[in-house]
Amino acid sequence: MGEEEKEERRRIWWLLYIVDRHLALCYNRPLALRDIECVDLLQPIDDTKWQNGDFYGSHENGNGQDIGDPFNPLNQANRQAGPTIQVTGPSLFGFFLPLMTILGEIVDLHHARNHPRLGQGFGGSGADWEDQVAEIQSQLDMYERSLADWEHNRLDTETEKSQDETRNQQQTAEQLPENAEGRLPVSNGETLTDSAVPPAPAPVADKTSSPLSSDQIQKKIAIAYGTHVLHVLHILLSGKWDPISMLDDNDLWISSPGFISATAHAVSAAEAIGNILKYDPDLSFMPYFFGIYLLQGSFLLLLIADKLQGEASQAVVGACETIVRAHEVCVVTLNTEYQRNFRKVMRSALAQVRGRCLPEDMEEQKQRRREVLMLYRWCGDGHGLAL
Repeated sequence: MGEEEKEERRRIWWLLYIVDRHLALCYNRPLALRDIECVDLLQPIDDTKWQNGDFYGSHENGNGQDIGDPFNPLNQANRQAGPTIQVTGPSLFGFFLPLMTILGEIVDLHHARNHPRLGQGFGGSGADWEDQVAEIQSQLDMYERSLADWEHNRLDTETEKSQDETRNQQQTAEQLPENAEGRLPVSNGETLTDSAVPPAPAPVADKTSSPLSSDQIQKKIAIAYGTHVLHVLHILLSGKWDPISMLDDNDLWISSPGFISATAHAVSAAEAIGNILKYDPDLSFMPYFFGIYLLQGSFLLLLIADKLQGEASQAVVGACETIVRAHEVCVVTLNTEYQRNFRKVMRSALAQVRGRCLPEDMEEQKQRRREVLMLYRWCGDGHGLAL
């Protein structure tokens, strides 16, 4: 089997790995692919190398060693095997695959907590899960640091290139004549000074910002999407998945520190959506994946708008407006029923926050929102987005 076919199979596996965790969140079901099944499987190569056909195993060094062979000691140190939780690049495998690795841990924890016999009620408290929550939290923190490091390294590289260009321009300027008057050559090899001839102007660096290249836009898109999904995973870890359970609040979760933490991440996720819309205005980068994270990041804002109404802060109102705008764009790019329904629900709640709903209609509007949200359940035997 050639190296190209091996790499193709690896990429198919990791794509299935991503889809499995994504669908587990969408439909509230356990994972089908386990981490133990791919602990020794190499991560996909960089997309640029893949597109250029620069597969591992296609090059040899001067000693005839196949330096591209993934089993060669010279290459093993540069390529990781098994699931990873650190950002490696702007591709789907580079920034989204690590998030799906962490999502798998959150999905496992969610189903363990909600097990009918051995779940959170077993033993009388939820303290048994604190160690797992702390471990997943540390993984999210590690991902956030790796995303920041990758972004800063990218910016440092671009700054260095800009400085090199500036130095080259300065060196060119220094090589020009320093006279203030123009000099014209004559036949005997001498120069004739003519004050009427203006001196050659020194090149001036263009201070206007040049448009971003496609690679730069791709990296900014990856950072924005990665930041948004990161905050949503924080919400899934510390909060609830089911919107009706949030609204009922039978366990007084709204009074817990977890609610405060999840609220901060919900507002931050909405801010990240603003950056996503800036660089990917039609949300076409990953439309088949983005919808569920947009939805899960919106439930908490809907809860706050529903409970506080006119007392909601401007930050929450602005976040709700961003959520509505993002859902409208999503419906245009990939028309799905749950996004159309949730857009109506969020618009209704936002109208109440702004005082545009008659007092006698408020309870009716709340009941309508509840009926729509009852279609999508993530507790008990609920099937998420499956109707």
